[in-house]
Amino acid sequence: MISHQGSRPVASAGPVPPKPGPADAPLLDYIDRADVALNFYAVGTSQRAALHAAKCAGRTFLAILDALAQRPLTPDEVSRRIGKPLLTVRPRMSDLACPRIDGKRIAPFIVSTGTERTTDCGKAAAVMRLTTPEERGAWKPSDPLA
Repeated sequence: MISHQGSRPVASAGPVPPKPGPADAPLLDYIDRADVALNFYAVGTSQRAALHAAKCAGRTFLAILDALAQRPLTPDEVSRRIGKPLLTVRPRMSDLACPRIDGKRIAPFIVSTGTERTTDCGKAAAVMRLTTPEERGAWKPSDPLA
């Protein structure tokens, strides 16, 4: 949310999110332990980019979840809504859709609605939504070795 103070815009924090409760424990654990820094292809530029992404991944995860709490969105729409580049948002949405802790899959925090919308590039993108506590509780890995 942006307000104008004098002649220059000032970003405000917006509404204060509710304090995390027991139902948020898996998400908070995931945000704390996500191995974003290990998601690189080669030593060098890719590795440095992953280390930088790890520093702000937690805030990005929360911003994405907050945007999806409003309504189901595509990665492009989330990117516009939270004001972060698509190339930052898309990998974090993949992390939330297929989360792993210590290499093991855990229940997803977001899933596809089964519908698609057209992106700015004219391609189809899946519309994503938050999972419900019931869906997370009933989730079983499709691969027993996952």
